[in-house]
Amino acid sequence: MKRYLAPLALLTLAACTGPQYVYKGVHEGVELSYRWKHAAGKPSELLLKMTNTAAEDKQIDLVLDLYYQGRTVESFEADTCIKVGQTLNGKLNGFFFIPQRLTTEQIKSGDGKVEMTKTSIIPAVCP
Repeated sequence: MKRYLAPLALLTLAACTGPQYVYKGVHEGVELSYRWKHAAGKPSELLLKMTNTAAEDKQIDLVLDLYYQGRTVESFEADTCIKVGQTLNGKLNGFFFIPQRLTTEQIKSGDGKVEMTKTSIIPAVCP
């Protein structure tokens, strides 16, 4: 019986973890990722996560395009300065977007895609 407790505990912990971010890569020393948040009774939110892994502050300008069934339906822009080692994470201290043209059901169907179509990251001094 005891030998089954450890694997069962690991499965339970894994099931309790929140939705994972979709990793979009490292651009000029900044890790970029996003995830969808689907709260009951509220519109879906696109949460953006950025982590500066470089040795200097960075000025970030992003354009995110939201596609549905292969067509661009909406674009979102993010413009910020991120300090060395800092993480900007969704609604906590980062960026989030609420789509106006797609429903939660359309996004959950898998037909909604997010692409970072413009990424400009340059060294800067953040305030």
